[in-house]
Amino acid sequence: MSTVDNAQRAILQSMLRGELRPGLWLRQDELAKQMGVSKIPVREALQRLVARGLLSAERNRGIFVPTLSAEDAREIFGLRRALEPVLLRRSIPLMTEADWAEAEEALAGQGPTITESNWFFHRALYRAAEWSRGLAIDRDLHATVAPYVMLYTEELGGKNRSDRQHAALLKACRARDAERADKILMEHLEGAAAVLEDFLDNPLP
Repeated sequence: MSTVDNAQRAILQSMLRGELRPGLWLRQDELAKQMGVSKIPVREALQRLVARGLLSAERNRGIFVPTLSAEDAREIFGLRRALEPVLLRRSIPLMTEADWAEAEEALAGQGPTITESNWFFHRALYRAAEWSRGLAIDRDLHATVAPYVMLYTEELGGKNRSDRQHAALLKACRARDAERADKILMEHLEGAAAVLEDFLDNPLP
């Protein structure tokens, strides 16, 4: 991988871990120092992420993490509802004990943060599909949805519900029950989206 690719991957990992808060301006010199590289590959990596819609840019000011909005939540969860059931249905007949074990580890909070554990869980259920492009798109969606997941689980009381749905989804996958797994996944995504959109559309005074 090139230096630009490594810088892009490092920034994306920070997003997946929920370390880059919404509205944060990203300083190229600070990121370059943290990564031990020059500003040039960091600048290119940031521009790539802007082009992919993961970050936002403002002329003469720089690049920043998008702020939370109901419209963005609708878009991100809408895309997840379109993509993830396809990956899941393709994966279920091909899943192995290793996939289920990885999902169980994620459920136990093996990732360093809630948002990264959430990505690890979903990745474990979709990877057997062997659709690398689809999984890469879904990784980007999970990077952008991370702050929404944190809001839903930590501030809006959704953690227990999310954990129960994840456990039920894994159980359906182990049983290779694609219909039930699809139903649980859609309820999981639609329920979180509805709570978030309502909250963001009607902020507390």
